[in-house]
Amino acid sequence: MRTDDGMELKDILADWRDYDDAAFRLGIFLGVFPPDQKFNWVKPMFWQDGYPLGDMLVDILDRMAQAGVLLKDEEDVRYKWNPAPIDLS
Repeated sequence: MRTDDGMELKDILADWRDYDDAAFRLGIFLGVFPPDQKFNWVKPMFWQDGYPLGDMLVDILDRMAQAGVLLKDEEDVRYKWNPAPIDLS
């Protein structure tokens, strides 16, 4: 899957991103948010309890990290694409 500008998720998450920014960008990539959505307008859904959409997007990031697709920095709670090949077996 690619965005309208041809970027893949591995390009979007190539560098370390805080969990809320990574989840927001994942949401744009999946079409949950429109491409021109401003982060500040949706930031509360990642910082406050009671926003299932924010929880879901962060959960997807965690599951991708568990699968080895992403790297997760537990101390700073940030994510980035794992540049190592993934073992699909």
